[in-house]
Amino acid sequence: MRKIICITTYPPRECGIATFAQDLIRAILSKFGESYSIKICAVESDTEKQTCTEDVEYVLDTSDISAYATLTRQLNENSEVKMVLVQHEFGLYAAQEEAFLQMLQQLLKPVILVFHTVLAQPSPALYRSVGRMMATCANLVVMTQNSREILLRDYQADGDKITVIPHGTHLVSFRDKSKLKDFYQLSGRRVLSTFGLLSPGKSIETTLDALPAIVKTNPSVIFLIIGKTHPGGTESRRREIS
Repeated sequence: MRKIICITTYPPRECGIATFAQDLIRAILSKFGESYSIKICAVESDTEKQTCTEDVEYVLDTSDISAYATLTRQLNENSEVKMVLVQHEFGLYAAQEEAFLQMLQQLLKPVILVFHTVLAQPSPALYRSVGRMMATCANLVVMTQNSREILLRDYQADGDKITVIPHGTHLVSFRDKSKLKDFYQLSGRRVLSTFGLLSPGKSIETTLDALPAIVKTNPSVIFLIIGKTHPGGTESRRREIS
């Protein structure tokens, strides 16, 4: 059967992209499972190894420069592989960025790149890096219209390559907002929040720096940081504003 290889973090790794990839693959297989099989190339590093599941056919150690060339050769030589789907977050490939870019350029199979982060007003180095990614990929996926506009405006992307697929979430039962505020002793407050695994890439400090001005104008505002430290993070910091 024809294969799609998805290069991504993957459970049991605790990571938002891993969960996203697992849900995406389940959805694709439920619709196209009779036409394609989807196998995983699990992204790991020298400091974070995982026990692979049966879905994992390849492993990419992102800290090992030679691993990128090895994976490229394996995918190019496998006639069953018809497409490569890459879940991209800048931090995942930062240790060997040039090797990652060369892998994208040397893959002989169509590549679809899913941007989980799109940064506006790029530095010249970032502009060149993202430009190389876009040039080598058959299609690009972003999760918001704003991300698409940034690629068009700041990176001069080819609009015909870009597809917007909104990043969904699991369905949860609706509960009355006022009752929830009462339960958590937040009645009368305007709640801002973030959630998910916490890491430096979340830029939570940007909100913290802005909070004094926000609270000065809107005294009822409270900012809730919800989640535990990302297992791949290098540090954790806690700040409290009352």
